[in-house]
Amino acid sequence: MNVLITGCGGYIGTYLSRTLRSQGHTVRGLDYNASKLKPLEAIGVEPIVADISENDLTTLRAAVGGIEVVYHLAGSALGDGDAILQTNVLSARNIAAVCGSGSGVRMLVFASSGALYPSGPDWLDEDTPPEPAFTYARSKLLAEYELLTAHARNGVPAIIARIAGVYGPGNPALMLPMVQRGRFPLIGGGKGYASYIHIDDLITALLTLPERGCPGQIYNLSDDEPVLIREFYSHLARLLDAPPPPSISPKIAQFIVQGVKMLAKLRNQPAPLPSDMVQMAAVSHRMRNRRMREELDVIPRYATYREGLVTCIPARS
Repeated sequence: MNVLITGCGGYIGTYLSRTLRSQGHTVRGLDYNASKLKPLEAIGVEPIVADISENDLTTLRAAVGGIEVVYHLAGSALGDGDAILQTNVLSARNIAAVCGSGSGVRMLVFASSGALYPSGPDWLDEDTPPEPAFTYARSKLLAEYELLTAHARNGVPAIIARIAGVYGPGNPALMLPMVQRGRFPLIGGGKGYASYIHIDDLITALLTLPERGCPGQIYNLSDDEPVLIREFYSHLARLLDAPPPPSISPKIAQFIVQGVKMLAKLRNQPAPLPSDMVQMAAVSHRMRNRRMREELDVIPRYATYREGLVTCIPARS
């Protein structure tokens, strides 16, 4: 199978490309950051350095030439609101433009997010009307609209994967060094629910979607048990023999985010934190994975964070 992965140099893209190559598939990896593609080039991934959010459809058409399955993982939660919207919405529009009838692409899998669901205590399935509360979530919803519209109008074989919070070995999002030192703060005490999925289970689901998924359909990809954010990180701290994570008020957190943003600007560097991180931390989501289990027949190996977080702890010498 010939596969194109956009955003190939990210955490998910790296795992996905390594798995596909180990199974003997041909992989093209597209990323704007050439340095992230270098390690993957060593295992046989064909590198394409390009910014998919720019209107360079010639490069993109060449990238999908001879490709059967596209995984559109490229996207960002960093930058100001306009930058986030441009990156995520335009990249979806561009990939849809080159994956229509005659392209040879039989499936386009889009990595969307469970973040676009409404916040609250209720269980969330694929029929729950979206109600995004921050810019990144809104951008994912608009990107979904681009792809589903292209499916309805032009036959683009798009599938939407609404992915829960991804964790696993080596994921910098877990902030292991800060948790280890007892310095990873929970905004507002981490009182909301979050849905998660271990990287191994996510890769299994992503590999299954082109074979068992239905174009135009939406699939929640998550484990079986949403968890309070404070319990997730408290459990991680216990596994690390670290103190419980401290709490920080939303006002102080917003002050820190603004300070980090200003410092990055003075250094002419991109901001390392999402500008709406406080809004992200305020939502509560409990995703239901019934469709993943029943229609894709994907049963999580790590049904809950309790089984999965153990795999993330570095071996002690």
